[in-house]
Order: sequence, then structure tokens, then C-alpha cells
Amino acid sequence: MNSTMSRTQTLAFTFLMLSLPLLGQLEDDEWYYGFKAGASYSSIDEIATSLIRPIYPEDTYNTNLEAQIGFAGGFFVHHRFRNSRFAIQPELNYLDQGGIFNYDDVNGLEYKINFQYNYLSLAPMIKIYPVGGLHLAVGPQVGFNLSTSNLKYTSNMPDIGPDLQIQQSLREVLKGSNNVSFVAGIGYDFPFGLSVDARYSYGTSDVIETLANGFYFIENKNRNTTISATIGYAIRFFSN
Repeated sequence: MNSTMSRTQTLAFTFLMLSLPLLGQLEDDEWYYGFKAGASYSSIDEIATSLIRPIYPEDTYNTNLEAQIGFAGGFFVHHRFRNSRFAIQPELNYLDQGGIFNYDDVNGLEYKINFQYNYLSLAPMIKIYPVGGLHLAVGPQVGFNLSTSNLKYTSNMPDIGPDLQIQQSLREVLKGSNNVSFVAGIGYDFPFGLSVDARYSYGTSDVIETLANGFYFIENKNRNTTISATIGYAIRFFSN
């Protein structure tokens, strides 16, 4: 009995997956607005180059970068051209994009800096539909940093200097910048308005500005990369 049910469930699932491309999608030549929400997974590169002076031997310390999980969501307008595989989808998004820098050395010092930036982003996306509601999405994205001083510092040696004091000093010299990136993704639009999307964005701009300081930090290009997954819902608001 269990074996028969298992085969039946497998066949049903396979049939559903094969049938998805045959389902309809959002109607051509109609305008929709919608909302989406989900999660982001982001990191910032080259932080060690900015913070650590090259005079220190590399075998005396270790660094690593961690990705940061955050929120991704926003508002969009969707229009697919008549008898076409192309659609436009300008978006206004709120994104958590940052990263975590970890450091430890031979003297026993360990610290972590968490860059917790929040962006309001504009993304004029182009969507290409190879079959049914399956789509590929590409476009630029410009993010305006809403929290330029939002970093958190913690260490295992607060006696060297209180963590909160060091954190405040870091906030004054490491400033989050606006983020320009290229976005590519894949997703599926269901005929009843629901959509799922997975996207990858690669930053082309420096997201951390290093101001004049006494830490010997240097200005460096720190790019942001982000993977996001969202679920959205589109609502038709007028037609031609």
C-alpha cells in the first residue's frame, strides 16, 4: 500500500512540475501592481584590505567574511507587451545588505564587525519569458543607504578599549555608501497573480567609504554581493 501511494505521489508531483510551463501567466498588454517579501543573504568583500595595514605579517592573524541574512521586499509595477516574451517591471525595494568581518591574531585578540546597512533601491527590471510563466530577469539597481553608520563591533578584549567606544569611533570613519549593482534572476509567475523569484546582485560600487582616521584604515573598493528570494503578488489595476 505504502509503495503504491509513494509511486502515485511521485507521478502526481512529476505531472504538476511538467504542467507548470503549460499554465497561463499574467495577461499580455495589461498593467499590474504588486508587493513582494522575502529574505536576502549578502556579504561585502575586501574589508581586510581596508582595515589591516600591510606591515603586519599575514601569518600573525586570520580574517574571514560571513554573509548576513536580512529582509528583502518592495513594490513593483508589471507590464508584459502584447504577443511578446518581454515585460518591464520597475521596482522600489527595501533591502538589508551588509556583511560580517571576523578577525583573530596571535595575541589572542578576537573581534567582529557587523555592517548592517539598509537600502531603498530602484530597479528597472526587464523580464524574459522563454515558456509559460517561467521568466529570467535582468537589470541595474541603485540603492540609497538609509543607515550609513549602522555597524556593530564586539571583541573578547574590552580592556584594550570599551567595545562601545571603539564601535563609535569606527562609525565615525567607516561610512556606508550608496550601492550600484547589476541584478540577474529567475522566477515563475502563476496565472492567479502569485510569483516566486530568486535573484543575484553583484555590486559595482564601493559600499564603505573610509574617512580620514587614526586607525591607518585605507580607502578601498568594497563591493556587495547579494542573493535574495521573494514571494510576490500582482494585482491588475487597469487595462487598455
